[in-house]
Amino acid sequence: MKNKKISIRVIFPVVMSASIAACIISCILLFSYYFSTYFQKDAIEKIGKQRDFLAQSLETQIENINVLINRIYYQNIKKYDVDSARFAEEMEQQIFLEEKCLYGLALYDIDGESIWHSGTFAEQEDAKEMAWFLQAKENIETISYGRRRLVRPQEDSYAFEISRYVEYIKDGNMRSGILLMEYYTDSVDEILSHYRNQKSAYCYLLDDQKNMLYHPFDKEIASGLYKEKTIESALSCKNYRIEKADGQQWLIEGQQIGYTGWNMVVVNSMDSLVLESHNLHYLVWFILLLIGVILIFLDTLVFHNFTNPIYRLLRTMEKFGKGDYNARAQEEGIGELKNVSIHFNIMADKLQEQMEEIRRNEREKQKMEKKLLQSQINPHFLYNTLDSIIWMIRSEEYDGAGEMVSLLAKFFRISLSQGKDMITLEKELEHASSYLAIQNIRFKDKFEFHVDADPELLKYFCPKLSIQPLLENAIYHGMDGMYEDGEIEIRIYEKNGDIKIDVSDNGPGMTQEKIDYIMHNKVVSSKRGSGIGVCNVNERIQLIYGKNYGITISSELDEGTVATITIPKMEEMDEQ
Repeated sequence: MKNKKISIRVIFPVVMSASIAACIISCILLFSYYFSTYFQKDAIEKIGKQRDFLAQSLETQIENINVLINRIYYQNIKKYDVDSARFAEEMEQQIFLEEKCLYGLALYDIDGESIWHSGTFAEQEDAKEMAWFLQAKENIETISYGRRRLVRPQEDSYAFEISRYVEYIKDGNMRSGILLMEYYTDSVDEILSHYRNQKSAYCYLLDDQKNMLYHPFDKEIASGLYKEKTIESALSCKNYRIEKADGQQWLIEGQQIGYTGWNMVVVNSMDSLVLESHNLHYLVWFILLLIGVILIFLDTLVFHNFTNPIYRLLRTMEKFGKGDYNARAQEEGIGELKNVSIHFNIMADKLQEQMEEIRRNEREKQKMEKKLLQSQINPHFLYNTLDSIIWMIRSEEYDGAGEMVSLLAKFFRISLSQGKDMITLEKELEHASSYLAIQNIRFKDKFEFHVDADPELLKYFCPKLSIQPLLENAIYHGMDGMYEDGEIEIRIYEKNGDIKIDVSDNGPGMTQEKIDYIMHNKVVSSKRGSGIGVCNVNERIQLIYGKNYGITISSELDEGTVATITIPKMEEMDEQ
């Protein structure tokens, strides 16, 4: 059996390693076969995207030029008489504002006679014979883009001749004419110069007459050191063309720019692209081989580290299932196996915590019940009440003493309730009213109390002695310093399907610190009280109904205090 295990541990990794090696070699061969075609297609797509980006940028710039010449036409030429001083001022102001891109402006009538031109603009003789004039005259609905012209020889600065048909005002009459705008080529040159512009990758721009508007090797072409041989091929191809020239394969892509008649041409050497592909080719080979080595290593590692953690985890689960709740899995292994161990430990911790919480709640409940039985009746309350009765008898206040004895009997009868911890709201309210009546007699009508209860809710059950601690708090804290104008109100009503019991007073109110003291001190230390603390009652309610129920206290200084008990609707069957 041992030899069989050893053979499996040896054979399985070898088979897996051989399979991985075969897959890697197959991937390399397939990659080599399909790589050339894929890379050529990918290169054409990438260069096409670059071409489209350049063309879009040029069209955006053309749109800006159109906006400028139209603004000059509609806001100046068509608005002011050409013989007025305002016309000349507005035109010169326009040139001044656009001086970085605008070389000059000129306005001619339909017969080619000059009407107005800017100071930097050289008046052209025989304007009506110029290409820009004829194009604008023949195409009155569009803006014509002509050749480029050297305007500042000392700065080697060029400008495009851009013209359009216009209507101008002269002597109050509308007349036809041609507007010529010479626009610096810098913005267009800057867009095209963003391309690589090397001998093996560059772009250039032609007008509709095949005249060169931009070329990165303008100076070499002008000096005869370089000749562009791709013009005819670029203009004849619809999308792209691959042709051989000077012993190299060239990828030529052309793109017409809007309605200007311009053609942008992108030229790339396929040899340089292939050189880049070779480097990528070798890199992919190396990556595939590295992946193969890593996979073989991981295969061996996983195989030798997978089975043992599984069996250890199973043994841990068996211990936990047999009652050993302290058993925990070793968080080892790889991948999902380690996650299973971690989540098993999390589950075990939560289950153990829940069981401990259940035990703790049961112990606390038993402890609270014992405390309640021990502290339900404080001897001081009984002593003070009996002392008041004796004092009333000696004062011959027999009626008051008799009433007080009757109320005290009712108070203790309901307090005992045959040992039951749950009584109806009707009984609880009767108990609270007896307590208030006793205290009112003792304190010589220092306060008045009112009860407002929904009769439909009095049949539901609540924990015994829930309201009395709130009344104690209202008397000994709320009525302190009050003289014959104190008010205490008990209100029982329904809200959001739960029962609300409000005990409110019009006393001086309490600070938040005092509220926190009352809510967190389980037994009242004062000798005047009954000994059942507000916090004690709150914990009893939460033990019975859950954390969503209990007592809340809100108070404002000089306004009074409201203590609210929230309990669910519970009938006698629910208690059982």
